[in-house]
Amino acid sequence: MQERSRRTQAALIRATTELVAEAGYHGATTKAIAERAGVSEGTIYRHFPDKKALFAAAVMAGQRDVTEWMEQLPGRAGSAPVVELLAETLTQLSRLREAVLPLEEASPHVMRPVEDLSREELVDALRSTGGPPLLLADFLAAEQRLGRLRSDLDPARTAVMLLAAFLGVQTSPLAGSKGLDEDDVQLFAELFCAGLVTGRDPAASS
Repeated sequence: MQERSRRTQAALIRATTELVAEAGYHGATTKAIAERAGVSEGTIYRHFPDKKALFAAAVMAGQRDVTEWMEQLPGRAGSAPVVELLAETLTQLSRLREAVLPLEEASPHVMRPVEDLSREELVDALRSTGGPPLLLADFLAAEQRLGRLRSDLDPARTAVMLLAAFLGVQTSPLAGSKGLDEDDVQLFAELFCAGLVTGRDPAASS
């Protein structure tokens, strides 16, 4: 059953990628995606919480270099100051900027706000998307187990908010045509870490 589910998800992601290339994000309707994948339209929502999550999964599937780097991240928990690891992670995620830009125009109303999702729905959404979002959640959970992050944080929810905030800034006109530079990424990491780490000075957390 799990293998069949993986094959179906892969077919939906492949169909989405093909249709987006042919017709753009707005032209890649869930009906067209389902027909291309050879499944019913309702099948999409058994594997992805909504249309934008499916688009995000397609983006992540096309960014294997970033995903492969992120796969090592949970195992690196505790190996350097939290802010240093986070800044390095955000630098890698900056490479997703060009891929994520079209998502900003891809019917944002189909995505339920994170505060409307239960923890179980959020984790399911992360797992269906896979790649960097889930790996970032795993990294935060590992740091939390080491006592380096606040114990009251929900790693899955925190990962979603971090990614949403960072990619939101990166794709904003305020970031310019090239996005945040290295110094800005470092500043973003320090600001975000100020609310995550157990110590007062995120740059000193180890």
